[in-house]
This record gives sequence, C-alpha cells and structure tokens, in this order.
Amino acid sequence: MATSQSEAVKKLFSLVDEGMTGELNADQVQAVHDTIRMGGVSLPQVKAAMLYVCSDPNVCEDWELIDLLKEMDRRYFLIQDFRWEFSMLDVDRTDTITEDQARWFLQAVHGQHFSHRKWNSFINSRPAPEAKISFAEIEVELCNIPSYADVLEEEEEETRKKEEAERKKRLAQEERKRMKEKLEEDRLRLLEEQKMREEEKLRQEEEKRHKAEQAERARLEAEEKKRREEERERRRKEKEDDDRRKIEEEERLEKLRKEAEEKRLKAEEEAKNIEAVAQNAAEEEARAEKLASEAREQLKRVQDAKSKKELEEKEAEALKLKKEMKEKRIRSNLKVAIKKRKKTPLKTGVDDFKKAKLEDHDGDVPTAERLLKQISTRDRLRDAMSLRQIKPLEEAINSVKKSGFETELQPEMIEANNLLLRLRRLERIRAEILELKQSTVAEIRSYSNPPPIVHSVMIATFLILGHLEKETKEWKKVQALVGKTGKDGLKRRCLAYDPQTLANNMDIAKKAKEKMMAFELDDVRDVSAGAATFYLWGSNMIEEAEMMEQQKKRDSERKDDD
Repeated sequence: MATSQSEAVKKLFSLVDEGMTGELNADQVQAVHDTIRMGGVSLPQVKAAMLYVCSDPNVCEDWELIDLLKEMDRRYFLIQDFRWEFSMLDVDRTDTITEDQARWFLQAVHGQHFSHRKWNSFINSRPAPEAKISFAEIEVELCNIPSYADVLEEEEEETRKKEEAERKKRLAQEERKRMKEKLEEDRLRLLEEQKMREEEKLRQEEEKRHKAEQAERARLEAEEKKRREEERERRRKEKEDDDRRKIEEEERLEKLRKEAEEKRLKAEEEAKNIEAVAQNAAEEEARAEKLASEAREQLKRVQDAKSKKELEEKEAEALKLKKEMKEKRIRSNLKVAIKKRKKTPLKTGVDDFKKAKLEDHDGDVPTAERLLKQISTRDRLRDAMSLRQIKPLEEAINSVKKSGFETELQPEMIEANNLLLRLRRLERIRAEILELKQSTVAEIRSYSNPPPIVHSVMIATFLILGHLEKETKEWKKVQALVGKTGKDGLKRRCLAYDPQTLANNMDIAKKAKEKMMAFELDDVRDVSAGAATFYLWGSNMIEEAEMMEQQKKRDSERKDDD
C-alpha cells in the first residue's frame, strides 16, 4: 500500500514538474493538493507547510512531497474547524473579528505556547492596525504548530535585554565612580584656599544627583502604576466583553428555544386534527371489517345464487372500504408522527407505510426518515454533552456537521460548543495546577499571618473540596491542609475534582462564590501568584457547577418532549 502510494505521488510529481527540475515551487504544490482536496489551502498555508517540512522552504523535492501533503492536509482539516469557530466569534457576520477576539482565539489554540512577541509583530505589521481582523490574516498562525522553543527564545530575548540594561547601568556606575575619583585627585591637587569651594561644589553635585535619582524612582513608579492600571482596565474590559457575549449567547439560545417550543405547540395542534382523521379512519376500518365478517357468515348460511351474489358484493365493498380506511389511517399516523417528531411513532409509521406498500405522494417517508436520523444525531450529541469529555463531544459535533443538521440542531450545537470551550478551559486550568511548582504552594503555607485575600481564596478552595468553613477559619488548619502530600495533596485533589460534586451541592457553590467574588483576579495576583491559580481554579469550578445545574434543568424539561 505504501509503495503504491509512493509511486502515485511520484507520478503526480512528475506530471506537475513539467520542466523536469526535480523540484516544485509553492504554486505547483498548491495545484497538486487541489487535485486531492476540494478547494485546497491558500498559498500562504502552502508556504508555511513547506517551511515546516522541506529542507529548502522555497521548493519541494519528490521525496518530501508525501510529508508535505500530509502537513497540508492537517492544515486543510484544521481550517474547517477554525473557520467554523471564527464564524461563531463573528457575531456581526462581517467576516471579521476584533483584535481582542483574534488574540483570544490564538491563545485558546496555542495555549501556553502563545507568543506575545509574534502577536505584537503581527499587529504592528498590519496596514491598518486598528481595523478588524479577517480569517485569512490569522489562518496560517492558527495552523502553525506552536513551539515551546519560540516561547523560550522570547524569554531569552527579554533576559538578554535585562542583562544589557544591567550591564549599561553597571558601566555607568563605574564611570561615575571613576569620575568621582578623578575629581577627588584634582581636589587634592588644588590649592588649600580652593578646598572649601570644592567641597561646596561636591555637596551641590551630590544633592543634585540625589534629587535626580528620586525623580527617576518617582517616574518609574508612576510608569509601573500606570501600566498596572492599564492592564487591570484591559482585563476588566475583556471580562465585560466576555460577560456581554455570554448574555447575548444565552438570550439567543433562549430565543431559539422559545421558537422551537412555539413550533412544537403549533405542530401538536395540527397533529390533533390529523389524529382525529386517523382515529375516524381506524373506526371506519373496524366497521368495514365487521361488515365484511358479517357478510362472510351470512354467505355460509344462504343457498340461492341471488342472495350469495348480493352478499359477495357487500363483502367486497366492505373489504374495499377497509383497505381505503387502513391506508388513510397509516398515512395520517405518519403525518402525526412527523408533526410530533417522536422517535418511536416515526419508526412505527415508516414501517407500517412501507409494509402496506403505499405510494408516497406527499414525500412523508423521506421526511420521516430524515427526522429519525436527525433525532438519532441529536441524541448522540446530548449523550456526548452528558459525558462531558472533550473527544466524544468533538466527535459528536463533527457528526452533526457531516450529517447536515447544523441548522435544525442549532440550539443543541450552541450548547455543545459552549460546553466544549468550557471543557477546554478547564483542561488549561488543570494544566496550570499540574505545572504549579511546589515552592509556590509552599509560599502560601509559609504565611504566619496571611493577607485576608489569600485566606479567603483558600477558604473557598477547601469549601469546594468538601471541607466545612469552620475547619479553615484558623490559618493554622489551612496550613495543615495545604501541607498534605500524596493522594491528600492539594494539587492532586484539585486535578481529580469533578465539578458535578459541586453541582450536587449548590449551597456550597454559593458560599464559595461569595468568598471568591469579593476580589478581582488582579487583586489576588498582586498579592500571591499561587493563590491566583487556586482563585482561577475555584471560580471556574463554580461557573461549571452553575452551568451543569442549568443543563440539568434543561434536560429535565426535554424528557417530556422526547
């Protein structure tokens, strides 16, 4: 199989390599891929793939083509998902998103390997930096494999800058020292009568230097304060935007639910009329069966030919009526099932229709079969949402897309994608907990008299983990809990925690939320990086528990409909 694939690729390579150079440029590689995947990928994506795979990023040799096509395929399929997620952010349907949304999107995809330097370089290189960002501008970076080496390089560059600044500062200090020594030597060479004047001059210079240093410190402190305030304001605006988007999304979802409920009620009302027709047909069918049965019984008793003929005609008419009424009943039952959109009646209706071999004048059978497929797809999506696992949920969402039911299952798809984003965020937070250094946890424990903000965050954390509030009011008890190791260790307990536990006890969630929401994340981060990590973990557990409680109510409401 591998040999035939290799031969096929070599043959394809030869067809495109008309000049027999043994190399393909980006345009030729793009043409090759277009023959394999409808629509292919953009030329920038081709060049980015060549940069990853080819020894010379400007050309592709025949032995590199298979790997290059695989890389382009990876980008091709990623683009499908990313384009859909981009459209979810594009609420105004302008084919563009804001700079904050694009940054968030890239951070969500690249996670801890997101490069701030690359982002700033991208923003500064745009012709119109303040304009909204199109998918084409970020599609290559979205598909690029994030490299931890890039992050390290960025950190090393920052370190080099700091070291260079320190070196210059040290040289300046040495220069000042040298100059001071020279002045001292000059002072000793001056005449005695100049001594007082030189001392006064030195005093004035020292005072001037001291004032300059004070002014510089004040300036740096003011700049740092301004930077922190700007950062706080940016995060506040981001949070407001996120909250606003969540509210808009929930309102949109609620609107879709109401519309679906109105359609369902209207369909049920229409179904009642059709059910009446079906019931009447069933009664007529039974009456016709009874008439035919009576005619058959009478035929057994009569002898003369005239009476037999009349009874045979009567039986034939009754059987004909029975057949007509049966067909009418089956057709009506299928229409009712379509209106009510219930799985079992739909399946029964289709089976009865096919068994009776009726002509489908209204196209009810394909409609019902599509509905059955839609219901099965929806049920698989709901089951995946109940599992709350990323991979099954991604597979279920892709199944809806492939089946073409995105419009019909729009409310479920919105819920599923929101859940998927939350699950991915939980994974990122768990990764932060996992990477939390023991020294950072030890820093929390080391407080003899902790800042109130740290104590409150840790009380809320242990409330979520199942401890009573009275167990953590004394800081010494919190220290003991933080200091535990093994399966009772704080990091391990946070990693293993299931938010369903909190969703089953929303009173605890409410208490923990009151403790957490008394502070902003920036306030916590300013005091303790370790406490900030547990603040993030706790607030996300609370939010997830609230979402699970809402989902539980929605699932309960759906039971009667399903």
